[in-house]
Amino acid sequence: MSLLKHSKIAVVTIGQAPRKDMAEDIQQLRTSGLHVHEFGVLDSLSPAEITSLSPSSEDTGVLVTLLTNGQQVKLSKQKLMPYIQTCIDDLHEFTWVLLMCTGDFTNKLSCKNLLLPDRMMTNLVKGLQTELALGLIGPEPEQQQAVAEKWQKAQFDVTFSASSPYQFNAQHLLAKAQLLEYQGADLLILDCMGYSTTMKNMIKDQLTIPVIVPREAVFTILKAIC
Repeated sequence: MSLLKHSKIAVVTIGQAPRKDMAEDIQQLRTSGLHVHEFGVLDSLSPAEITSLSPSSEDTGVLVTLLTNGQQVKLSKQKLMPYIQTCIDDLHEFTWVLLMCTGDFTNKLSCKNLLLPDRMMTNLVKGLQTELALGLIGPEPEQQQAVAEKWQKAQFDVTFSASSPYQFNAQHLLAKAQLLEYQGADLLILDCMGYSTTMKNMIKDQLTIPVIVPREAVFTILKAIC
């Protein structure tokens, strides 16, 4: 019996599970033979408790996610960290624990079988070419500092713009992407797990630079290692 038959994957959103916007991709993982279970860091929290995790005006560590009712929420990374750790502490029996967030969590969480999209993506792009100028699009403008620093730490030149996948507008996303291309980006990264392959396909033919969607890349890697 292959390892694939035994692989149990915990997919952890920093919002609430299940993620309806990721349902098709999650089902594809299951169809490929993976035993996928979804968990949400905010699942057991009340609306008031979730509100208490909102970032302050000075907070540079802003995370953006989705609730099961379709509402986009902004969270303070600093306030959320203990809740993330508590959530993943209960998942030690899983083959892999995938944190569905592209924020910088490297060396900040304790879990030996933890897969971090940030670490996976920065190393993937390094493996492609280290001299690339990156165009980055994230959900919200206030994420610019944290997203840029993450990629600059990986030795890339970056420019940033914002267009939320949770309040998706294809023309808005395309306009932001075209501006980054005009400003000299060699590669466009839609830097949030909320962006889908469908969103990428709606803009890529109108650009001359490659487009990477972390969810697509990370799920492909996940299927390859399980």
